[in-house]
This record gives sequence, C-alpha cells and structure tokens, in this order.
Amino acid sequence: MPLSAVVLLLTTVAVALSSSAGATASDVPFTLRYVPGFFKQGTASVDRPPVHPAHFGLLPNVSWSDVDAYIDAHKARGVQAKLLLFLRHGQGIHNVAEAQYGTEAWEKHYRKLGKYTDARLTALGIQQVTNASNRIDTEMKSGLKVEQVVVSPLERTLHTLMIAYRHHDEIPKHSMEWPRETIGICTCDLRGTISSKAVQYPSIDFDDFWSDADPWWTPTERESELHIDDRARIFLNRVFYGYDSTYVGVVTHGGLTNAVMRVIGHRTYSVSTAEMIPFLVEDNRSFDSSPLSVDKYITI
Repeated sequence: MPLSAVVLLLTTVAVALSSSAGATASDVPFTLRYVPGFFKQGTASVDRPPVHPAHFGLLPNVSWSDVDAYIDAHKARGVQAKLLLFLRHGQGIHNVAEAQYGTEAWEKHYRKLGKYTDARLTALGIQQVTNASNRIDTEMKSGLKVEQVVVSPLERTLHTLMIAYRHHDEIPKHSMEWPRETIGICTCDLRGTISSKAVQYPSIDFDDFWSDADPWWTPTERESELHIDDRARIFLNRVFYGYDSTYVGVVTHGGLTNAVMRVIGHRTYSVSTAEMIPFLVEDNRSFDSSPLSVDKYITI
C-alpha cells in the first residue's frame, strides 16, 4: 500500500476516534510544522501586516527564489518541505447577511434559512477575487510557483478558484471534502450534489468524492474546534504526502484556514475574503539536531 493510502487510512480512523464524546486531544498522526522567517503573517518578530499585504506577505529582502532555495536545500537532505498558498473565497451572500443582521441574530435564526444553502459569491465577492487573480498573476511573473490547486467543494470556493486562476488553465485543479468550512447548522456550509458541480465546473477533478450528496452536514450540530483541527491535519497530510507537487494552491474558507494555523504552529491571523496567505510547511520527523537556518536562504 502506498504511503499516501496508509496516511489516509490512519488519519481517517483517528478523526473518528477524536470526535467521540469526551475527546480532548488529537490522535491524528501529524508531524508538519510552519517555517517562520519568510512571510510577515507568520513571523512573530514582526508586526502583523494589514490585510492583503504586498507580495502575499513576503518579508523585505525575501523573494520567491529564496523560498525555492530553502525547499531545495531540504530536499537535498531528504527533508520534505512544501509551499501551500491558501486563498479564502470572496465575499458570499452569507457574509453580507451576518454583517447586516449581526452575529447574534445570524446564529440564532438566519444561518438556518434555506436561501443561504451552499452560499454563492456576491458581485463584490467576484470583484474581490478578480483582484486576487491579478495579484496571483503578478506574483507568478515574479517567480511564485503553483503546480496544483485543491479546492473545497462549496459553490463560493469553486467559483473563487475559477476566477482566481482564470489565466492558468494548465494548472490541475482537484476538489475534495476535507478543506470545507466548519460543518453543520449553517446552511451556507451545506454543499450541493457533486454531480451538478461536475457539470458546472468541468475543468475541476471531482474523483475524490465518495458521496454525491453531502455526507457530513447536519442541521442540529456544529463541528467542534477539535474536530475541524483534526480535519485540517488530515487535509494537510493528504496534500503533503499524497501529492508530488511542491507548490500547492488551496482555495478554502476562514474556519479551515484558522484550523490549519493552529495545527502547524502559525500565529493567529485574520484572513479577509479573497485574501491569500502562504504557509511554508516542512516535515519535522527527519530533522537532526541542527536544522537549516532560515537566514542562509534570504537574499540581502
């Protein structure tokens, strides 16, 4: 059995255990960690930047080639590292509703209404993602690499993907359940059928799904932080060990992005709609007593 299949088997069983009553810690095998020193959002020695920082948050005197050099140096030592480029979806109709009615009223009533099911982007959300697309194009011309994109199967993320990477048909696009928003109660997080999405988005690969209808969403229970953290671990394991690609775009949601930051040791950062945040992640299982210095790969 290939490593990716073993990892999936172990983590799928573990997440079921971790979500049981009384669980207080994760049983998901997980050895990935965030590498600070390249991006403002995740480097504790610098102030948190405002939303949409220039160059997706690259620190001064840091270039995309410096990130490449760090990854290549690790590869030469047999240590795997990847750059994961998380893009939150543009503004959705549910975001507008919560802002309009207030969080208390949203959680008590409006989030349960059918009209927000699998929430779509607003006109502003489409414009936000168009702006993100332009930023992606600019950074790719400056050396940013994106070899593959993985996307949540909800409407707002699928639409975001198609706009954000509209000039990059050559990049494979793959959808899976794991990077979804927090599951349950909110109808905006109830996905439509995969068969309908495959027709609407024929350039996206939906072969990873085992159920046409949503197998996870429930109207009575909201996913716990412990559970979404485990789901983030499973997702990261899938991307890190299951894909050959080193530079992976991820189009997802605020809740899942926050969970990823928690499990990889990234400091808290509030990601705005249609904002991209890069995570340089490495597998710390293979480190000896003297890991590589980040400063060695920074061009002054």
